[in-house]
Amino acid sequence: MEISTRRNLSINEDSSKERKLRPFRIGAKVGFPNIIGGNLEYVTPLLNEKLAVSIDYSTIKSDWLIEEENASENNELDYTYIEGGLNYYLFKPGRGLYGGLSYGNINIKGTVHYEDSRDIIDSSHGSINIKLGAKLGGLFYFRPEVGYSFSSLPENVEATKVYNDGSRETIKFEFDSEVTPYNLLFSGLMANIGIGFAF
Repeated sequence: MEISTRRNLSINEDSSKERKLRPFRIGAKVGFPNIIGGNLEYVTPLLNEKLAVSIDYSTIKSDWLIEEENASENNELDYTYIEGGLNYYLFKPGRGLYGGLSYGNINIKGTVHYEDSRDIIDSSHGSINIKLGAKLGGLFYFRPEVGYSFSSLPENVEATKVYNDGSRETIKFEFDSEVTPYNLLFSGLMANIGIGFAF
């Protein structure tokens, strides 16, 4: 009986170690529409520690979305993406396979310069998203994720054209959505790979 009791205690200790949950996660993601940015996640005690709150944030200063003829080289473009939502871990508390529901917002601000004018862009676009992902690992983890945005980024946005004489008009600014890899931004596809640290 004593041997059996010790064996049971050992099994319980091992099970307790396996169930140890590190609810706070901080990491980085690379993909679409994140491009490259940070991620925070907190696994709540709700639903047997299977429900988590997640936030993604990316900000990039670049002119890589601009493919305009006759535009100067000193163009500016700020791309910001923020996403918040819930992840539900399907099988194990706070790890393994999960499904996600979130809301993401893309904000694009920039200026395209020409000899006689400049185009000023200030556009915001939001969407509800669904995701399927997996948190693999413990202290250090790997996180692949795929999903779909129900309202993909439009291929054109309104911009204000300001001429050198001070006059202005509203125009449609079209992005070159056929060029790889950023054409994925316009398809609704979401895919990223993340790494991070849990504590």
